[in-house]
Amino acid sequence: MAEIKPVSKQVRTYQPTYRLNPKKRFDAEKIEKILKRVVDGELIEIEYSEKVVPDLCISLADIIRNAVKEENYDRYRIIVSVCIGQKRQQSVHIFHTFLWDHERDAFASYNYENPHIFANVVVYGVYLD
Repeated sequence: MAEIKPVSKQVRTYQPTYRLNPKKRFDAEKIEKILKRVVDGELIEIEYSEKVVPDLCISLADIIRNAVKEENYDRYRIIVSVCIGQKRQQSVHIFHTFLWDHERDAFASYNYENPHIFANVVVYGVYLD
C-alpha cells in the first residue's frame, strides 16, 4: 500500500497592531458643524408624522454616520443616535450613559427645533485600541 503523507498548511502569524492613542483624535467641534449642516438641511420643512419619522431617523443617522466616516477617524467606532419628536407642549428628557475612556473617546451633539418637531442628535466616537 502507498503511504499517505500529511499535507502541511502554512499558517500566517500577524503581529498585534495595538495603538494606545489615536493618530487623529475625534474632533467634537468639527462633528457639531457637520451635525448642524446635515440636520438643518434635512429637517427644515418637516412636519411630524408617525409614519415618516421612523424612516427619517434611520436615514438621518446613516447620512450623519457617512459624513463623520469621511473625516477618517482611524480606529474609532462611530455611534449615531437620532431622536425626533412632535412638539405638543410636553417635556422630554434624553439620557445616554455608558462606560468609556475620557481621554480618547468623545461625543458631539446637536438639538434642532422647528414649529412642528424637535430633534436630538448625538454622535459618539469610541476609540478601539
